[in-house]
Amino acid sequence: MLGAECWVLGAGCWVLGATIPAVSNSPVAARCAFAGAALFVALIAAFSSLGGGAPSGPMLLAIGVIGVASHVVLLPVVAALSAPEWARAGGYAWIAIDAMLNVARVNGAASSVIDPLRLGGHISAGVWMLMAASQATGPVRIVGVPLAVVLMAHALTSQWIPPWILFIPFMTIPVWLTLVGVRLRRVLH
Repeated sequence: MLGAECWVLGAGCWVLGATIPAVSNSPVAARCAFAGAALFVALIAAFSSLGGGAPSGPMLLAIGVIGVASHVVLLPVVAALSAPEWARAGGYAWIAIDAMLNVARVNGAASSVIDPLRLGGHISAGVWMLMAASQATGPVRIVGVPLAVVLMAHALTSQWIPPWILFIPFMTIPVWLTLVGVRLRRVLH
């Protein structure tokens, strides 16, 4: 199997370009799940600090960097969780789509273009999360299955529901990633 690469300098995933085998007990994948959770919390805090206003140039760059990092750090996690290859492809697609859209936003692409495309990527994320959570047990499944369903439902219905609804899956992702990290770490011991 091909390995994933951890390209993000964060929380134990500091080995730039280190190849990580695609196995379910990777200690790097566990650390990257925790790093992803922390980065999503930082992203939530950054968005919350805007208070509905447009970000300044430096804040836009910070949000872009955190947004890219919070996704790219999850490459080893997608590789490590049990899921069919086609579902993993959805996880990888989500990471690539959201990273690309974060870079596009930093470089001036309009939110009116970026946001609908990002929602399309959330379908891929939801497919991967649903399949990975369905093959897990305990809290990873209990939190992951509804998270995936709500993420996909939001993507398909966002024009008819209040914008704050996105914060339900957005705030649940760090919880799920923490549970995934605990599960991956537990498998090691």
